[in-house]
This record gives sequence, C-alpha cells and structure tokens, in this order.
Amino acid sequence: MMDQTVSFDFFIRLVREYWRAIVSFTVVGLIVAAGLTFFVITPKYQSSVQILVNRKNTDAATEYAGQQADVQMITTYKELIAGQVVLKPTQQQLSERYGIERSLNTLKSEVSVTSTLNSQVFSIAVTDTDAKASATIANQIARSFKNQVQKIIKVNNVTIVAPAETPSGAVSPKKPLNMLIGLVVGLLLGFVYAAIRMLTDRRVHDADFLTDDLGLASLGLVNHQNQYSIKKQVSNLTVAHPTHDNQITSQTMKRV
Repeated sequence: MMDQTVSFDFFIRLVREYWRAIVSFTVVGLIVAAGLTFFVITPKYQSSVQILVNRKNTDAATEYAGQQADVQMITTYKELIAGQVVLKPTQQQLSERYGIERSLNTLKSEVSVTSTLNSQVFSIAVTDTDAKASATIANQIARSFKNQVQKIIKVNNVTIVAPAETPSGAVSPKKPLNMLIGLVVGLLLGFVYAAIRMLTDRRVHDADFLTDDLGLASLGLVNHQNQYSIKKQVSNLTVAHPTHDNQITSQTMKRV
C-alpha cells in the first residue's frame, strides 16, 4: 500500500519477495559497465616531461630573489605552453618529423601543466589515445617551449630534467572503478524497482494484513479452486453401473 513506512521489516520483505529482480539489475549493471569499459570507451595514456627554468646569478645576494622570481614565472610559462606560441610549432614538428597529426584544439585539450609549491621544476603532461604519441608530443612541446621562451622572455637556462617515456598502461578508463560503479548503480536500481513495486502493490497477500494492519475480524477462510482443478476432480469420479446379477434378479421379481 502507498502508506507503508520504510522500516527494517519492509526492507526484509522487499529483499525476500524481489531478490531475483535485485540480483538481475545488479548483474545487468555490471555487464553494462564491463561492456562500456572494455569495448566502448577508448583507452587514454599519459606521459609527462619535467622542465627546470632558472636564471644564473653571479651575485649570491640576488640568487634567492631570482629563484622566487622563477617560481612566480611558472604561471606565465603555463600560459605560453597552452597557447599557440608553443603549440603551433609543436604541431608542425609533429607532422613533419613524426607523422602525428593533431589539431591545435586537440593539443590544447591534451596538455596540462602542473607544479609544486616553491619549486622551479614543473611538469608538462600529455594525455592521448596512443601511448607512444603521448610521450612524443610531450617531448616536442618541451623542445618548442625551450626555443620560444628564449625568444620571448630571453631566458637561456631551460633544462629538460626528465624526458617523457612511453607509458606502460592506460590512465583511463579506470576498470575496477567503473565495474564497481556499474555494480552499485545496478544494485540501487534493483532496490528502487523493488520498492516501487511493493509500495504500489494494492493486493492482499495474506490474512495477517487484514487482521493486524487493518484491524478487521477474521470470520474464516474459503478455499479457492480454479476451474481446471474442479474439472480434474470430476473426471476422476467413477459412475457405478448395475451388474448382470442385479439385472436378472430385477427381471425375476417383475415376473413374480
């Protein structure tokens, strides 16, 4: 009924009556997540290169100030790397030297620059659908940045600390996480379906509901038999026919 309250007993009844539906939804959710993860979603690989940019100061008094200025300049370097100043020559070099064709918008969406607090070293990470291409693109961006920053900001001390290498595994999709999400979503949908079916069920399933929940008096129980059962019972009945001796006795009595 619609006025049922969600309680522990309600939960137990829900699981007892609709456990097949709950299990079915859970299995379907797991299968859908597995299908999307292994056959639909394209794997992506990430490779990163580390770069150090600093100014050489002969005066020890100004060395610390120079380091702080280099740290603050990383924000500017991020803007240069994500812009056409670096990505345009990178696109040309990738096409001419490696045969890798990527649009500027694609390169921009694939590149991310990260740095740690008070560190002069920052990382350029590239996420691509091809593992080898991700490392190639990252290294080419680093080289293009090194060439362009010397022209724009006049910084000559740019060092590629750790070049990018071909990643051994994909960073997405996260298979265990996706499978877990599919399992949980399927389970929740199963419980929602079962709860809706139970809350909208207006049928009376047993006499206890009438006496306990509605407070009605039980006057008795009437067994119900369907038409097929009645016909089967009638067909099993045998009709008694008079025997031959009874017929003779009847005829003799008539003559007398």
